[in-house]
Amino acid sequence: ALLQGGTSDDLLRAAAAGPGVPLAKLVNNGKRLFASWEWVQIWLMGPRAGKTTSVCVPQILETRGPVVATSNKRDLVDMTRGPRARTGVVWVHDVQGIIGEEPTWWWNPLSFVTSMERAEMLADIFVSSATSAGATQDAYFESDGRRLLSMMFYAAAIAGRPITDVFAWAQSPEDKTPRDLLLEHGQTAVGASLAKIQQLTPKQRDGVYGTMRPWVNVLSYDRVVPWVRDTGVLGRAEFDPKRFAASTDTLYLISKEGAGSTRAIAGALAVAVLTEAEEIAARQPGGRLSPPMTGVLDEVANVVRWRQLPDVYSHYGSRGIVLSSFFQGWDQGLEAFGEKGMKKLWSAANIRVAGSGLSDAAFLPFLSQLIGDHDVTRRTTSTQKGGRSVPTAIQRERLLDVNDLAALPRGRAVLSTSGLPPALIELQHYTTQPYGNDVTASQGYFERRIARY
Repeated sequence: ALLQGGTSDDLLRAAAAGPGVPLAKLVNNGKRLFASWEWVQIWLMGPRAGKTTSVCVPQILETRGPVVATSNKRDLVDMTRGPRARTGVVWVHDVQGIIGEEPTWWWNPLSFVTSMERAEMLADIFVSSATSAGATQDAYFESDGRRLLSMMFYAAAIAGRPITDVFAWAQSPEDKTPRDLLLEHGQTAVGASLAKIQQLTPKQRDGVYGTMRPWVNVLSYDRVVPWVRDTGVLGRAEFDPKRFAASTDTLYLISKEGAGSTRAIAGALAVAVLTEAEEIAARQPGGRLSPPMTGVLDEVANVVRWRQLPDVYSHYGSRGIVLSSFFQGWDQGLEAFGEKGMKKLWSAANIRVAGSGLSDAAFLPFLSQLIGDHDVTRRTTSTQKGGRSVPTAIQRERLLDVNDLAALPRGRAVLSTSGLPPALIELQHYTTQPYGNDVTASQGYFERRIARY
């Protein structure tokens, strides 16, 4: 339930995690709100609306379970990595070099591929990361391109080849290596399917390969290689998603859109962690991860562009994987997940918050209607011959119209949840919490460290 003050719920196997997921403070009574450890969230807040300092930081620090956090800049990492280091190992995934983190560890995306189904999941992440939800491509070439990429991932995985080999195979339609590897490892049907694509007419085959190449272009970047394979450098640890899901560690995934984006790698790692956590949870009492995993997915549309996220969102909450997805506006979600996917994500969330700085022409009227109306008593006075009359009328008016929502001040937001009326909330800056000084010290330390290089 939506908790005022917060109480840990042993039925959710979350007693070791904390009193609940921190949200904000109610404006009408000043009490602090927490969400249950089975409720997933969606937050829409414009730039500089207090999202990082008042929501993301508290949600990362007020749990003692594993945390996955995404961002497109360094501030969230700098503020929380110091305090989180007391809970477990801190892993910072910074393939684009956005915050200057060196590849002191690596993760093989193909370690996630244990079946053809998982190969298809990995391929979908690469496709989603390279295209917008509304982008149109030739249906034939896109379908066969996805199948081809899935089969190449599977061939490399079962043969123990590095994922960078897939980029090399994609450049040469005549290269029979992936087909041969599938056949050598007993995957006759998959190998035959790949062979059929390679046996298409040159024009059709080149169309399929040409469609696929942009999806794997990220594997050609020099800065990507040390993050996705063992380069022989001593002392570099290999990240294990299964071990992470059962730990109290913290994983930061840093990526941003634009030329040279490596969000396919960050997205693949996020999905690997969530999938492994889901499977571990299914084998635990009650089918829930204990302590729960917290996912603070800031800039999720840019960092984890996984089209299936809306389909599994509410299910993760039932598994003890508590996600909070953050968008700068409704339109940003449409680009990443499409209209159907964004509506599904909004409906699947137990906690839905809209903050300041929004200007979406379609979303704000929808939100105003969702908040609803209230009765207003109006009295008018008129003086007539023989005396004065004061007629009374009750009218229905919107609680917050579009102009009110667009003008919400920084630090205020509207929260809605199942079974309760919408509420006006006040965000609480991390400096108001007991760990405020630790956050400030952590940020200062890491900012000074990067300045020395």
